[in-house]
Order: sequence, then C-alpha cells, then structure tokens
Amino acid sequence: MIVFALIFLAGGVNAQELKKVEEVTIQTSAKCGDCKVRIEDALNYLKGVKFAELDNETKAVTVRYKTKKVSLDEIKAEIAAAGYDADEVEAEESAVAKLPACCKPSEHKH
Repeated sequence: MIVFALIFLAGGVNAQELKKVEEVTIQTSAKCGDCKVRIEDALNYLKGVKFAELDNETKAVTVRYKTKKVSLDEIKAEIAAAGYDADEVEAEESAVAKLPACCKPSEHKH
C-alpha cells in the first residue's frame, strides 16, 4: 500500500509539472486591428499556447502557455516571424516587408 501511495504521489507531481501554465505580457510593435489578428493567429496556432490576446491600446499581448511545450523565446520568435517586435526581439525584416504599409513600424517604412 505504501508503494502504491508513493507511485501515486510521484505521478501527481509529474502531472502537475506537465500542466504548468505561465502567463506573460509582451510589448509588440502592433499598429492596428489587422496587426492584432496577425499576432493572435500566429500565437494561438503555436503548439503549447493556450491563449493569446493583444490589447490595441497598449500594443501588449498577453499569452498563457504550457512551459513544457513552448518557451517564452519561441513565443517571441513567432511574433517576430509575423513581422512585429516582441520586447527585445526585433521583427524579422522579411516578414515586415510583407506587411501592409500601415502596419509597418515607422523605422521600416523607408
């Protein structure tokens, strides 16, 4: 019986670790509602992301994600791959070039 209890408890700890979800807020270079859709779509289809929502006023995206499935660096890289800055990670130039002119950051318009 004690062996069963130890196995059960050990299994419970591992299950909790696998389900660990964190929430972060990342500042982006989004400009408008179309940017919001692009960023949210990119993140909500990323494996491990449970929720992503961009606030149009602050341009910050709130992301809830499973830490065992995806890292914060991968999330920021996904935003950069969509053409937007993500905190200290700069947008990928090739992705920025594909954005409509109104969605490009000021320094990329020239």
